Amino acid sequence: MAREFRRRCGAAFAAATLCLTSNLAAQTPSIASTSPQAVRPGQTVDLTLGGANLEGAKELWTSFPTASPPAATGGLTFRVDVPADAHPGVHAVRVLTDKGVSPLKLVLIDDLSSVASTNQNKSVGSAQEIQPPIAVDGHIDGLSLNYYKFRAEAGQRLAFEAVARRLGSPLDPMIRILDAGGREITWSDDEPGLMSDARLCHTFQAAGEYFVEVRDIQYRGGAGYSYRLRAGDFPCVTVPYPMGAKRGSEVTLSFAGSHTEGVEPLKLNIAADWAAPAMTVGVKRAGGNASGFVTLDIGDREEALETEPNDEAAQATRVQPGVNLNGRLEKGGDVDHFVFTATKDQKLTFAGVARRLGSPADLYLRLLNSGGAQVAVAEDTGLAEGVLNFTIPADGDYTLAVKDLVGRGGPEFAYRVEVRPQETGFTLEAAADALNVPAGGTLMVNVTATRNGYGGPIQLAAENLPAGVTATSTVIGPGRNDVGLTLTAAPDAAAGALSHVKIIGTAKIGEVDFKAAAAVGEQLNAANNGLPTAPQHLTHLTSLAVAPAAPFSVRVEPPQAVFGQQLTGKVKLIVTRPEGIDEEIALAITPDKTGLPPNVTAAVPPIPKGQNEVEIAFTGTDKAPLGEFSANIIATHKKGNATLSQPVPAVGLKLDVPFRLTLDPGAAKLAKGGTLAVTAKIERNPAFAAPVTVTLENLPAGVTAQPATIAADQTEVEIPLAAGQDAAAGAVNNLSIKGEATIDKAKFAGTSPAVTLTVE
Repeated sequence: MAREFRRRCGAAFAAATLCLTSNLAAQTPSIASTSPQAVRPGQTVDLTLGGANLEGAKELWTSFPTASPPAATGGLTFRVDVPADAHPGVHAVRVLTDKGVSPLKLVLIDDLSSVASTNQNKSVGSAQEIQPPIAVDGHIDGLSLNYYKFRAEAGQRLAFEAVARRLGSPLDPMIRILDAGGREITWSDDEPGLMSDARLCHTFQAAGEYFVEVRDIQYRGGAGYSYRLRAGDFPCVTVPYPMGAKRGSEVTLSFAGSHTEGVEPLKLNIAADWAAPAMTVGVKRAGGNASGFVTLDIGDREEALETEPNDEAAQATRVQPGVNLNGRLEKGGDVDHFVFTATKDQKLTFAGVARRLGSPADLYLRLLNSGGAQVAVAEDTGLAEGVLNFTIPADGDYTLAVKDLVGRGGPEFAYRVEVRPQETGFTLEAAADALNVPAGGTLMVNVTATRNGYGGPIQLAAENLPAGVTATSTVIGPGRNDVGLTLTAAPDAAAGALSHVKIIGTAKIGEVDFKAAAAVGEQLNAANNGLPTAPQHLTHLTSLAVAPAAPFSVRVEPPQAVFGQQLTGKVKLIVTRPEGIDEEIALAITPDKTGLPPNVTAAVPPIPKGQNEVEIAFTGTDKAPLGEFSANIIATHKKGNATLSQPVPAVGLKLDVPFRLTLDPGAAKLAKGGTLAVTAKIERNPAFAAPVTVTLENLPAGVTAQPATIAADQTEVEIPLAAGQDAAAGAVNNLSIKGEATIDKAKFAGTSPAVTLTVE
């Protein structure tokens, strides 16, 4: 629930930002379609782009290696030379123009050749003729169906697959196989593991002519309702087994699915420097003419496989703690057990992996002690996989029981459980995978944190930025979960180049320097018509380009407002006005309801017409949290019907105590009947300017000192101590000073650390 709330808030923040900066977003290139929808291993393919703001496209970037850089061949077409060993599956491209870089567009690497649908095939009588193995790129019009005619031999086995949702199409496809008379033989809708795409494998009993029908399950349609119909002798695989592999290791994969006959195990060597969190894997039958494809998780831990029989706790597969677990629920009601030895106070996390890699399993995890009693439980919720965090209460054996929540099973019900030490920290999600920073201006991208036991500040930065582009020092403050990271480009920053950047969050957690890179999976899901799960190997890809000049720019001086409880800190916003930007510039904190720390307010007047700067005042109540935060501001200029907006570089907010006192005891020795001068020193919050009355506390018996005042423009005051003849001899270790001040009706107080004074 909390993660979903944060996700929605972050999405709203991102949407608001895009709306407010729509003058720049309107110029950003975007790819709506590619023709064909797939490239073929070992082939050179001319890929034509469709979309918005693509004029002058100069570079095509691919998420997969190419034998040579894609070359523009004229218009919006690029020649892509695909290596023969390219991994089939869902990949992505993006394009660079003088206006910036586009978001990712999903494409397939597919070893089937491509043809285009005629779109005149809306009845059995007008069916388009195809001959498998083949793939057809088409789209469905509203209230319409597409038909393809093919011939099959007696005993011939063919697979048909509509790839639509997995490529970001809104189409929810259904496919049917009809005989020559138009009678239904078989059909598929929402095949498990395919994100509502359709797929079936069928062996034809008689030779003859057949039809395959493609439609949206709700008869929706339009130019964007695209699909790729694959037809051939490919296996209907769902997931690999095991579902994960360790970097720098050799792994032998078998494959789970509804029709995997004739599929031999595949041996893979995983490079030690494989950067992505996953890879796609193509799978063929022995002698087959086309590939199915699956996704394999890549990590840094060993992977263990279940050993059957392990249906009972007494038969549990023995594993080492910290090793990832892989198994298959091969029949309904199947329960797999894994046993491991753990020590008292060991903190472990068990994280289910199933649906995000294509398995239909809805995992239910139970942890049992050596006596068989349940000590912890977790189940999948919504689209999230189940996670179980547990602190081992005593040395001994513990058993993890894995089943499907409603007792389903089958050959495709493979799963993986990541087992790792509990880690206090956070993960980050960025709201955009394409960052276009206007020359001389600023871009804001929302970054959301999901915290795991850590509530402190998270410092954000960007790595691999090109020359001329800087990231404002930005903090997700204590107790907060999102902020807008701002990137600013110099007026002369070079355009027309693509940089691959990372948004990084760091924090000091105890003695650990924690670091996490922002993913873009939720952004990919949203940008692809609510894709349930983005391809895992694409969720770490963020690119940046310098875009056309900003309509105006605003800078912040100083970059941080320092204030505190019942104090006010100020910064100036200074606008650079090009010709025509001469009206009032409105300023607004974003998001307007949650853009500031709790109990902090901001006075944000507009920059008046004809003026170039304004002062912004931030004030904390007596309940405002202390710490470092960042605030985001949008500047908007309206003239006639034209509205132009620009983010302001993130404003740092540091809420600190009003003052800190220290006591310098001088010689720290006071003779009976003598005097000693000690010094009270103050370090002021810049927002605090008032005299402070200081009083010595915990003086030894017989020693006296009068209160003193540190003037508003001073940093210290000397306080004389006097010891009577009857003063108590010995050392006191808790001598300190207490300071008090009043500004208007607000009262402030503070105490210094203790020091030692000896009476002799």
